[in-house]
Amino acid sequence: MAGPYDEYKDTPLWRSLAAAVVELEASREIAVATASDYVVGYLCQTLVAAQLAAPRALTYDP
Repeated sequence: MAGPYDEYKDTPLWRSLAAAVVELEASREIAVATASDYVVGYLCQTLVAAQLAAPRALTYDP
C-alpha cells in the first residue's frame, strides 16, 4: 500500500530531512511522537508546496 509521502522517498530532500530529524532527536532538541516517515514526508511536502526545494532535491535517487 502506498503511503501519502512516497513520492518524496529516495530523494536527496528526504534523506537530508530524515538525517536532520534523527540528529535533533539524538541531541534531545526535539521529540517526535509519530512515525518519522510522516514527519519527514510532511516537511518535504511543505517545502515543495512553498517552492523552497530545488528541483534536483526531488530527483529519485535510490
